[in-house]
Amino acid sequence: MAQNVTVYFATNRMPLTDGSGETIVDFGSEPGPIDGTAVRFGSAQASVTATGSGFVAGSLYVAPEQLIGPNIQRGSRDIFEKLRQDMQEGGRPTLVVIHGFSNTFKDAIERAASILVFYGIDANVFSFTWPSIGSPLPTPLPYNDYFHDRGTARGSGVAIARTMRILYDFIDNLPRRDFCRQPLHLICHSMGNYAFRYAVQSLMQVPQGEPREYVRTADTPAPNAEERPFPALVALPTEASDSNRLRRTFDQIVLAAADEDEDAFEDVKELRYLPRLGNRVTVYHTQKDWILSTLSSVTKFNGPRLGVNGPENMAIISDKVTAVDVSDAIDPRHDVQSHQYYRLFPPVRDDIVAVLSGERQDKITNRDRTDMQRYSLQAPARSRRRKGR
Repeated sequence: MAQNVTVYFATNRMPLTDGSGETIVDFGSEPGPIDGTAVRFGSAQASVTATGSGFVAGSLYVAPEQLIGPNIQRGSRDIFEKLRQDMQEGGRPTLVVIHGFSNTFKDAIERAASILVFYGIDANVFSFTWPSIGSPLPTPLPYNDYFHDRGTARGSGVAIARTMRILYDFIDNLPRRDFCRQPLHLICHSMGNYAFRYAVQSLMQVPQGEPREYVRTADTPAPNAEERPFPALVALPTEASDSNRLRRTFDQIVLAAADEDEDAFEDVKELRYLPRLGNRVTVYHTQKDWILSTLSSVTKFNGPRLGVNGPENMAIISDKVTAVDVSDAIDPRHDVQSHQYYRLFPPVRDDIVAVLSGERQDKITNRDRTDMQRYSLQAPARSRRRKGR
């Protein structure tokens, strides 16, 4: 039986219009306006079945956007308000997904929807979809699609950071009665981790035109977004990085098959301060991952990858970070590249769902502890399926 899932989204892809040039009908594989820093918001539906997923024709809704003139409209408010209402009234958290390389816009929507259905959790899903080429081949062509996506992922960090700043602005101007008190969780896959690295870096810098401080007193109500000077409209970093500018945004952060450096959590210019954005970070990895161990590391000269061996040195990084080796829980016969395990294999799914539900890392079943904050998933023959999953 097909299940239609609504996926909310933000994207910095180039809008593609119909013959009139006025109606957006899709988003392309290249960065959009203002060098890919402009972000559009909307929603779409994907139909998910046991055998796959498909984009629902006619379901694309791009929220109206008018940032200049007397009749200002912000698409972000439209989408964030819909999410807020559902999170408050339905008591549902929201799962934020950042896809990896080789995904069209429609692929990203389908992927986010299928993840939600596969995980079987009662939640909303929000996809940030950055400019990526959906290669028709099983693997993107060397030196073409891969390097295109790596460049656009790197360039999308500012747009992801802008999306988060716009969210902060929305939340900070809500009356207390409208707080939803439900968590946001983040899942980054493959090159999406690389894109998010640059979002972390952008969040640690003050954007051009961004108000540095707003002093509010008991007699002064918070201004709405239109009354603030340049509220998160321009996001080109202008000051040195300061990790104290990072704001706790997510409950659980899951990094799956990360196409990121193995020592990223040790480097202030990479992911060292990522844990400040969440309550806990869980890194899933395996040496069986062909995409990372061969395509990224060897063919593209990127060096040891985080998604292969996990963090290089757990002893010197944040104790919020946990590494989980999935090697024994996956079967390459069902995923030749061993790169999509987070959305294909029930043992991995069950572990991620336990993490999202807030279970303590040392209490999650079907794991063996191997070292400081390191675990390995048990082989399916040894594991017992979690009830209700």
